[in-house]
Amino acid sequence: MNNEYRSWTEINLDNYNENLRELKRFLSPETKLMQIVKADAYGHGAIEISREAIKNGITYLGIANADEGILLRMEGINIPILILSPCLKSEFNEVIEYNLMPCISSISEAKALNRIANSHKKKVVIHINIDTGMGRCGFLWNKALEDIKKISQLPYLEIEGIFSHFAMSEDVSSNFTTIQAKRYINLLEQLEHIGIKPKIKHLANSAAVVNFPEYQFDLVRIGLLAFGIYANPHLKKKINLLPVMSFKTRINLIKQFPANYGISYNQTYITKHSQKIAVISTGYADGYNFLLSNKGKVIIRNEFCPILGRITMDLVMVDVTKLAFVQIGDEVTLLGISENNILRADEIATQYDGSSYEILCNVGRRAHRVFIKNKEQITTEPISRRNFLAQDFSDTKLNKIIRASLTQRTNSEEIGNMIFNELLEHILAPIKSDKKILPYRKNFQHKIVFKDSSFKPDYFLAISKLKYKKILTNDSFKIVCAKSLKKLESYFQLSDVEYRWLIDKDIELEGAFRIDKVAINDIALHYETKYKNSNMEIKCTHQDLKNLLNQEVDFTIDTTSYYPKNKHQLSIYFVELTKGIDVEFEFSDTKINNVETVTIFAGREKYPQEIKQTKGITIRTSPEEWILPNSGIIFVW
Repeated sequence: MNNEYRSWTEINLDNYNENLRELKRFLSPETKLMQIVKADAYGHGAIEISREAIKNGITYLGIANADEGILLRMEGINIPILILSPCLKSEFNEVIEYNLMPCISSISEAKALNRIANSHKKKVVIHINIDTGMGRCGFLWNKALEDIKKISQLPYLEIEGIFSHFAMSEDVSSNFTTIQAKRYINLLEQLEHIGIKPKIKHLANSAAVVNFPEYQFDLVRIGLLAFGIYANPHLKKKINLLPVMSFKTRINLIKQFPANYGISYNQTYITKHSQKIAVISTGYADGYNFLLSNKGKVIIRNEFCPILGRITMDLVMVDVTKLAFVQIGDEVTLLGISENNILRADEIATQYDGSSYEILCNVGRRAHRVFIKNKEQITTEPISRRNFLAQDFSDTKLNKIIRASLTQRTNSEEIGNMIFNELLEHILAPIKSDKKILPYRKNFQHKIVFKDSSFKPDYFLAISKLKYKKILTNDSFKIVCAKSLKKLESYFQLSDVEYRWLIDKDIELEGAFRIDKVAINDIALHYETKYKNSNMEIKCTHQDLKNLLNQEVDFTIDTTSYYPKNKHQLSIYFVELTKGIDVEFEFSDTKINNVETVTIFAGREKYPQEIKQTKGITIRTSPEEWILPNSGIIFVW
């Protein structure tokens, strides 16, 4: 399929879709389907399989833990996701945050979840697991009634579903599946008698869909069969399935060995005659089981070829004596379909008393994953780490990843480093590692009014009214006033400073800068003024701010000061990332005329809208436009 890869897995979505059509033959049109995508969809790629499942009308996904659900949510998967294993209490906050559905197996688990849901003031949808004979998770079927009744009374839990799991549905000769079903039905009848009627009742797994379709209820959970693997050989007579996964590699060496020559470690195979042996680029480190040594087969040039000797960490030796035209680089199929031959995971597993689940989840650890649809390659996933979750990495590691990504994307280490050092590092620097919040402002509205002053005729009275939204990261902040730009710049990178004003060096600070209003969400703040190194620092506080931390709030900062008439320009700097600005300069009560603007914007919109009035001028961007730090506006007259 791909001449570039040393080894790769092919995930054939056409075969997956065909398998779903086959399974639906056993279901009534009203029955809902849950695709199990735990363990990265049994090694097939949970994200792509989930997307394909949704296209096929599947309305639920099943996973093993909260982390698997978070990954799906972060990739835009929005349908209901059920966690089929009991959750840890430490996972409940994420379960609620990412709108996942936990299954409940004990009353203590339910009460703990209810307490945490109460703290979020959010009702959590749950499914209750019943142990009807699986001997694993869930309430014992004959002791569950009272506990479920108690759970139904917990105010922050909503019972949507009640389910159980078959232990032997692959075996039609056993009557235990019927016993389990009767226990489940009996409990449902008891629950209905006390007024508990779950919306979703589900019992059947993949094998039960085929062997016991009478137990499909409202929903069935399909796993292995959807991926073309038979849980029991007898199923082949009832349903035709195609393997979805193929694991392939290449020949990287061919050698002719004489008779009586030992092959691989411990010489567990001795050549019986002159044999041509191919060395292929895979081993047990790739998830290809060591127990297939001297037992397994591969497909090369549409022929089955036996494995000789011990499978090693990185290499496998294969007998290719019968292949006349074999050559280095030839494709080797270790699992799945090759032309008209198939190596099925369930059949491979029987060779060493293994499990097809194990094979699917383990193979291809060091391989690229290639997705195929309509017989064409549609996307690939890289070696080792299939899905990138930023939260898995430290800040230091993330910075390295960002820098490397920029270098790769621009095809230039110099340009990549420039973008990171000059732009991103400046933006990311203010993030406090303990808070993980990038400070930025939005809906930024700043109006500055100049008026002639009778008290100080050489100065304009400067009235500033500022409003914006921002996530509150401190329970106090400062407003500063300095007499030199150098001193003012020392406050630019301080995250607890919200407003900075440059005042003339020849004017006394005391009485020359006044707070008219400072508020958060209309809460009038207390403020205290201190003088430090010829600068004025005004600390703004309120006891209620602690309750607003890490929430988006409205800032209001209104001030009055003086501005020298001989400067003939006014500069507005943006030292924080800002989204959407509206800056108005009004000078109606002055002799200022012919104001021009110079905008220095680092962002996509270099030239914002300029609106001129007779005695005023406004600079405006769209509400969605980002203004990068070190941008500014200069009004000149």
